[in-house]
Amino acid sequence: MPRARRSLPVLAPTLIQDFEGHLHRVELAPATIRNYSADVRGFVRFLKEPLNGHTPTLPAEKDFTRYREHLIQATSQSPATINRRLQSLRVFGRFLQEKGFTAENPAQHLQLISNGHAASAPRVLDEDEIAQLVVAVRAGAARRLMRRDYAIIELMLQAGLRVNEVALLAKADIVPTANGLRLVVRGTAEHHFRQVPLNETLARALREYLQVRPALSNVSTLFVSQQGKPLSTRSIQRLVEGYAKAAQLADVSAYSLRHTCAKKLLDGNPPDVVAKWLGHKSLESLNKYR
Repeated sequence: MPRARRSLPVLAPTLIQDFEGHLHRVELAPATIRNYSADVRGFVRFLKEPLNGHTPTLPAEKDFTRYREHLIQATSQSPATINRRLQSLRVFGRFLQEKGFTAENPAQHLQLISNGHAASAPRVLDEDEIAQLVVAVRAGAARRLMRRDYAIIELMLQAGLRVNEVALLAKADIVPTANGLRLVVRGTAEHHFRQVPLNETLARALREYLQVRPALSNVSTLFVSQQGKPLSTRSIQRLVEGYAKAAQLADVSAYSLRHTCAKKLLDGNPPDVVAKWLGHKSLESLNKYR
């Protein structure tokens, strides 16, 4: 009989510490232990995010798979870095099995990626499908939510923002210029940001949303829930998936919208400019959009 899944008060500090102890006992290099531990902590933070900081249950195979997709589609990490993180999770899954937390290694089927990301590239929407998605947004929500959700959809379609970048946007990141609006997109590292010009479609969508966004003195994030709390990345993903389903579009996710934007940008702009707009450090990162 497999053990029942435990919740993460055990996992959070103590089980990760046990995992680090396990790595020391098998005599891995200190740098490897630091990397594996940091990778597992990143995985736990990912699991906590859609729960507003509450402790999730012990991760199952689907959680590892979902995190793999997140690393590939929602970050600009290199294939080598992603594969190292996946390898860390494989080791962690085996540790969970050996400790008796799971009957099987929940990460045993976690596949590494190729340098081209080919197997995981989301599909691109054509113009008709984009129109269907927009109609689904405009017809499927109350006025205030419609303006919020439409602005979110257009941010990914027109500016190619990652899901986590949309979630992190603040009102102050929308900057007026002599030529219209410009968006400041902040990275996870301190003092790291990029500036993205906004076309009229996106600028109008953001202005219309700001007109109905609740005035919340204690919340600086641009997009908020009906309860006045910042929208999480998972909430944004579910939002896009819900409208795609309403529009009867198969295999469309938030990542598909960024991918669609990138393909359009590459059709009419120099690769170095596109890489800068999308937040990629190298031109090689654009290969997954070709």
